Amino acid sequence: MLGRMAKSVKDGALAVGLRAYVNDKLKEYGEVLDCQIDTSKNTLSLRAQLRGDPQPVSATIKRYELEREDGEVYFSIKAVETSREWVTLLLNKLLIGRRFKIPSKVAGLL
Repeated sequence: MLGRMAKSVKDGALAVGLRAYVNDKLKEYGEVLDCQIDTSKNTLSLRAQLRGDPQPVSATIKRYELEREDGEVYFSIKAVETSREWVTLLLNKLLIGRRFKIPSKVAGLL
């Protein structure tokens, strides 16, 4: 019970941090409205309001991996789906197979 509660708190803290980070980096394109991370299943879901779109878009990273190398932590997306087909196609083309370095402040939580 306590382990599940600690995991839930950790996942919530990661989600808040990710939302703030993405909103800062991609603010010219829109805003992440909410975000959930499940570190035990390696999944991430979010809802974002893209500029010019009347309805928010939902996105789910169905599988991600964390890799540690030379004291750094990297994030790679293995499968992603969204509520918009064109966004899914674009994200799969741009993100699958790439590694992203996780900032050291966040990596310490993982």
